[in-house]
Amino acid sequence: MDKENYLPQVKANQKLATKRRLKPSCLEAIENEIWESLSKLEHRVEILMAVSDNQQASGCHELAEAYKKQAMKSKAYAQSIRKLLTGVT
Repeated sequence: MDKENYLPQVKANQKLATKRRLKPSCLEAIENEIWESLSKLEHRVEILMAVSDNQQASGCHELAEAYKKQAMKSKAYAQSIRKLLTGVT
């Protein structure tokens, strides 16, 4: 999901949550799953950067740049999610 579609979806989910009044245990489970997903996304960034470095060392500069671009995009998403979870603006 791209950034332009992400924030409207968050607002829609907030409205839904206020209408449904999820149980605290459900909210905690959802938060735990988001943290786990964030961890996996951050791991993806590490893998993509390692592959990029490997491709760069092999002389495949265009491919290395493509992997690096994917890594940077994933890193930006991960940072946004972490800010939402921690309340940091």
